[in-house]
Amino acid sequence: MADPIDVRPLSESPVFAGIPMEERASLIADAKGMLRRYPGGSLVRRAGDGLDFYPVVVSGRVQASLPQGGLDRIVSLFGPGDSFAEAVASSLRRCPVDIRALEDTVLLCIPAAGLRACSHAWASTLHGNLMSEMSKKVLVLSRSLAVLSEPRLSDRVLAYLDTLPRNADGSVTVPFGRREWAACLRVADKSLIRELKVMQDDGVIEVDGRTVRVLRQAR
Repeated sequence: MADPIDVRPLSESPVFAGIPMEERASLIADAKGMLRRYPGGSLVRRAGDGLDFYPVVVSGRVQASLPQGGLDRIVSLFGPGDSFAEAVASSLRRCPVDIRALEDTVLLCIPAAGLRACSHAWASTLHGNLMSEMSKKVLVLSRSLAVLSEPRLSDRVLAYLDTLPRNADGSVTVPFGRREWAACLRVADKSLIRELKVMQDDGVIEVDGRTVRVLRQAR
């Protein structure tokens, strides 16, 4: 019999919200959950591959990207406690994006069929949490589409910054580097760097590394 999965790294995960800590290991076992390890840089799934489990990041980081014109456009980044690809596991069955481990990563994989058949008292709560996380990602996707609909790059930058959670001082932290940010906005990285400098010179934003503060809206 396999050892129970250590659920402590997922203590703050929204996937297990409302489920007592002492119930989580047995719930995962009853749903046939297992841990899978992926070396940094390896593909978890390629666009078009099947996916029949709900992945939850235990440690490491995962990137979802859309191959376009020989380049990867970053769609989302996921860290410890985050679930992803819930819609694929629940209905679509095929990944619309590439999913790659950015560093050595451990995923908790909960089979969709295992969760459906699970009779554990907290199984419905776990399923509801996964569906709630899926709904949040649909909202994020709609915001991303709104960002890309902006014709001017300066407006696209501001629209993207508006999707990020605010720090206590009102600034936001971009979760990746300039090249990845440019790919997310569908522009060349040099174009983004040039536009950020213009926006700083015009007093629209203040940039310190990955931390950005919006001072006023662009004209």
